[in-house]
Amino acid sequence: MNLTVSASRMGNQLRTADSSIQESIETLVRLKKIIAQLTKVEDVIRLARDQGDTVFIFGNGGSGSTAVHFAADLMKTATRPDVKRIKAISLNDNLSLTTAWANDASYEHVFKEQLENLMKPGDVVIAISGSGNSKNVLLATEYARSNGGITIGLTGFDGGSLKSLASVPVVVPSNDMLRIEDTHLAICHLLVRLLRDGRTDRE
Repeated sequence: MNLTVSASRMGNQLRTADSSIQESIETLVRLKKIIAQLTKVEDVIRLARDQGDTVFIFGNGGSGSTAVHFAADLMKTATRPDVKRIKAISLNDNLSLTTAWANDASYEHVFKEQLENLMKPGDVVIAISGSGNSKNVLLATEYARSNGGITIGLTGFDGGSLKSLASVPVVVPSNDMLRIEDTHLAICHLLVRLLRDGRTDRE
């Protein structure tokens, strides 16, 4: 196997990488403009923690991976010895249940049907969709909103339908799906840091 890379190809790769990294940095910097929304999300999760409510998280594809990751971080990394623990569930974790609903009903129902089993009024529902238009994400968000859930939407582009449907929308200022997904994970990590290390008058 020849692993030699030509100088011209290396130059193109470096330019592509440099441009991508710079755009990612600029997107993260632009998050400062939506810090008020991120603070609202932190407050919602913090209140759910203090009241013993559950945080449900879900999405498709890369957003589903972020949902699993975020739930794990809320359950472990955000834990502090002096406060209650966060109850968090990713609706992407049960493959058997997801495929059963997809097969017997439709894929549009895979998240909503789980919420019907698990969610109670006051619980928090975090829907993740880069486009903001995934039908199964929207259907579950509509159900949560209609049944006393507090809905948060992580999205990108122009926010899609999720922007107006979620009680607290967080729209990543980018039109690149990969960068939006990167930034969603960065947002989740920021929220975990705030929940773990931040101090408020309530604590």
